[in-house]
Amino acid sequence: MNNRLLSNRLEVIDDFVTVEELEKIIECCEASVWRYGWPVKIMPFARPCWHIFIAGTQRLENLSCEGELKEHDQWGFLSGLWQRVKKAHLPNARLLGVYANGQTFGQDGPIHCDNRSDEPGQTVVVFCNGYWSTSWGGELIFHDPNKTEVVGAVLPKPRRVVIFDGTMPHSAKSPNLTCDQLRMTLAFKTIIEGVG
Repeated sequence: MNNRLLSNRLEVIDDFVTVEELEKIIECCEASVWRYGWPVKIMPFARPCWHIFIAGTQRLENLSCEGELKEHDQWGFLSGLWQRVKKAHLPNARLLGVYANGQTFGQDGPIHCDNRSDEPGQTVVVFCNGYWSTSWGGELIFHDPNKTEVVGAVLPKPRRVVIFDGTMPHSAKSPNLTCDQLRMTLAFKTIIEGVG
């Protein structure tokens, strides 16, 4: 496992996801029904992307979805991955939601924050493709607070995990025209207990 702390708000961990977990994630992504159009309903001018809801039915109430994730018939195995992340990196995190996003060419995500400043949290992104060419693009881009500068970019390398401050503006670039795959990620959204 290769760990890189890019700032006190952004950490990249290579090979955190096991080969077996990645195979199971890809299998579940291929067997799932992807819905198109999220997040247009909450961000009127955002380009839509593909989406799989996994856990977090009580996210608006800030209730933990760890039990919901563990009991999920198809995706319950992610509970073990989440517990490893939590133990090693986010011991005070409350898991609020888990979902998968998929993008093809032209579906750049909008610049956004996952948490409000009064509800600090961390986001965990898992890159889910079994292979990704550097030339395909699809970077996870991080921006300054004014959203006027790029302060970091992370390629969607297989088995890579990115943990970042949810109040940090970020966006997901779509793959370029030469890419023949869906850019797939898992997102674990949290709030941090006892902060704020």
